[in-house]
Amino acid sequence: MGFGTLFIGYFFLINISYYAYTDVIAGMVMLLGLYKLSSVNESFSRGAISAIGFSVLGFSELVLTFISMFGSFSWLNTSMPYVSAIRFALIFVLSYFTLCGISDVSREVDATALHRTAKASIPLTAIFLAYALFELPFIGALFGKIAHYIFFVLLLSVVMFIISFLITIYKAYMQICMPEDLKKTAKKSKFKFINNMYETIERKSGQYAEYKLNKRKNKQRKK
Repeated sequence: MGFGTLFIGYFFLINISYYAYTDVIAGMVMLLGLYKLSSVNESFSRGAISAIGFSVLGFSELVLTFISMFGSFSWLNTSMPYVSAIRFALIFVLSYFTLCGISDVSREVDATALHRTAKASIPLTAIFLAYALFELPFIGALFGKIAHYIFFVLLLSVVMFIISFLITIYKAYMQICMPEDLKKTAKKSKFKFINNMYETIERKSGQYAEYKLNKRKNKQRKK
């Protein structure tokens, strides 16, 4: 399912030390998840576009990391902070549109608590922009000695936000029922009436999920 795949990809962002080795994987897995969700909401489509950019950047990071193994290059040391700034800017865009999509879809399927959580988290994605700015050498120089403390606070905030976002994605995975998830066959019981009961529940749930998602798609088409 899209949310499950998205969760796995976003989980790689917890790697704050050696992300140059895992960003390309994270980007491609998130792209797969957002692509699966893109038919449900336009925001997921925009998130998928940003995931493409993140995947390309992740591949570039990997190449630059391998180049650095063969020697010290002044141009490489100079460019890395700017590459990192672009990285966090892309994470901001990806997180922003993903939360917008979760907020919209959760409202459509009456997952009120999840909708409120996602909507309240949208402004918090700005923490990635703040971190991106502090990756730029001339911005850090403006704050002098306290720049290190600000940088640490921002880094801690980024980690906490990623964890909270993973929880939100997990809740979306559990609460937003997609039609393809209902096509999985349950384990058969020895009793026929229990099997009939499960089939009825799955059929009714499938019809309701299809109705909600089709309603959302029709709204998107009208827009």
